[in-house]
Amino acid sequence: MLRFRKKYRVAVIGSTGKGNYGHGLDTAFQHVERAEIVAIADDSDSGRQKVAARLQVNNTYSDYRQMLTKEHPDIVCIGPSWLTERVSMVQHAAENGVHIYCEKPFAPTLKHADQMYTACNNAGIKLAMAHQWAAMPPIRATLRALKENKYGRIQRLYIRPKDDARGGGEELLLHGTHLFDLLIALAGDPQWVFGHLLINDQDVTKSDGTEATHPIGPIAGNSITAVIGFDKGIRGFFDSTSHLSVDKDRTFDHLFGLTIECENKRIQFRSPGDVYFYDAPTVLADIEHLTWNKLWMDDWHFTPEHLPRPLKKQWLHIGNKILANDLIDAIEANRSPISGIEHAMNITEIVQGVYASHFSHERVDLPLHNRSHPLEIQPSTDGVDDGT
Repeated sequence: MLRFRKKYRVAVIGSTGKGNYGHGLDTAFQHVERAEIVAIADDSDSGRQKVAARLQVNNTYSDYRQMLTKEHPDIVCIGPSWLTERVSMVQHAAENGVHIYCEKPFAPTLKHADQMYTACNNAGIKLAMAHQWAAMPPIRATLRALKENKYGRIQRLYIRPKDDARGGGEELLLHGTHLFDLLIALAGDPQWVFGHLLINDQDVTKSDGTEATHPIGPIAGNSITAVIGFDKGIRGFFDSTSHLSVDKDRTFDHLFGLTIECENKRIQFRSPGDVYFYDAPTVLADIEHLTWNKLWMDDWHFTPEHLPRPLKKQWLHIGNKILANDLIDAIEANRSPISGIEHAMNITEIVQGVYASHFSHERVDLPLHNRSHPLEIQPSTDGVDDGT
């Protein structure tokens, strides 16, 4: 006899023109066997109608609070990338006993993160972040191998973000979230951080605080360097500077990725979730027989007809589906999702810790004692900042 499997009722929150539906979170649970999308909420009439037609959903709402109360979903996708109502959306979902699949970044400040953590923890709610890189099968396989010490001890972790026009403070929060998530998966909870911020080659001051290209919280600087400390002496390095992206005349299109230095291997994670191996801890230009080798997975890189799978077009959707199924598994097994709220909290600690370190001119331990964002704290009257 086949065991009955619960069909999870899924609702979707979007906000057309104000964060939209993130990176495809409206369709994350489409074609997931154990899920059914039953309702959407969007404060834009035209956006709501368009998405309802795409999802073939009849129950639509202009107010997500009303939807959560009336529909009683099991899971809600919080899609807007704008963080203006993130806390309210998470709190109302938790109050209604609804588990959450959430667009990144998680929170603009630690105070906001604390409020959401408390709401989810008190209600026993699972929250999974839409960190699709962490779901890619080659990356999942490599994470397992690294946990089994297959390549020797992890020594250093190097993040290279996009370095586009958003480089610096915005990229620390916007793109750093994916890569800090992987650092935590590799090395555990961050213990400390040291950060330095520049704007136009000058040290950032609190008066340089500004808004990002859309509302995701306080940011500053167009160039950032950070070192993150983990247990066992592992250090992660993050560097981001705006407008270092390659131009159209070059033969490569982006720099985004993560490099892992182990005792016996150098490993690179590259978009859209591919993994490459080099048989030494670092690249040795004088040893010609050492080359990079790609991790091939037939059922991932190729269709059943053994044609190349168009992953660059599909990876976000596939990653969302993997994470959607994982959230359901986490609910049923009462475990943390692949990228759960604990990761989200640690990522927020790292981001805010970079600012706290810069303004205090010293390394800061995590978690931070002062939960106020350093950019929102005014210097004390004696000229000494009280932001750490």
